Amino acid sequence: MPTDHVLKLYSKTIQSSFLHYGFWDDPEDVELSSLSLQDIKNAQYRYIDHLASFIPKETKSILDVGCGIGGNASFLLKKGYSLEALSPDSYQKSVILEKFKQDVTFHHCKFEEFESKTIFDLILESESTCYIDIHQGFKKARKVLRNGGYLLASDYFVFYRDQSKSLHLKSSHDMNKYLESAKENGFELIKQYDQTDNTMLTLDYANYLVERFINPTIDYGVFSANKNFPKISRALGLLFSKKWQKKQNQLDLINSDLFRKYRKYMIYLFQKI
Repeated sequence: MPTDHVLKLYSKTIQSSFLHYGFWDDPEDVELSSLSLQDIKNAQYRYIDHLASFIPKETKSILDVGCGIGGNASFLLKKGYSLEALSPDSYQKSVILEKFKQDVTFHHCKFEEFESKTIFDLILESESTCYIDIHQGFKKARKVLRNGGYLLASDYFVFYRDQSKSLHLKSSHDMNKYLESAKENGFELIKQYDQTDNTMLTLDYANYLVERFINPTIDYGVFSANKNFPKISRALGLLFSKKWQKKQNQLDLINSDLFRKYRKYMIYLFQKI
């Protein structure tokens, strides 16, 4: 699988070892204009700290599916878990191999194609569930989990649909279909947590940065180009207008109101029965 350049950009700009949304204990008390990148990093650490609290006490071995660039893996290794990591992304592979050397076994493949002689106590899918085929994912999980083992999934799911073409309807699994498939494949849901409110501040902050810094800068650039190079500017506008509009539409993905309308960011702990 080629590199996911959006995630790569996220990791390079935030300069964090985590790729997830982050977790905010009291988001309603936070002033967006006072936030810093360090606050985002702190929220990302709270995310894995909170998610790890759902790991059953008897767990010893973990398969980190969609391991990103190793933030979760580092956290879990320090907690004493035996861990293997998996990702089909080429950039993530290079980072993991450099960061952990021989300390972590890395599998460069899709989870659906994963083959292993190791049987795990728990599979972790942190913002990677949406990349995995629902039915194939549960079937593969059954094969690599011990009897009574666990699947811990933390991701956003679509719970409401309408006739719109919202991008929020295209990048997540349907919540009901996901839970139904879990049951059909022999997984019992034993814990769940709706962390939507605890994660949306990260989207609000991204939207704040776009509106305060990026959009005004672009507006000035367009104004300057139209003033100084009108013919070239007009030609470029005609050439790239459709692509530009498509990029603008993608900003809907950082609109927390639209997120809440269509999706929920859930933690699910399943047990293989």
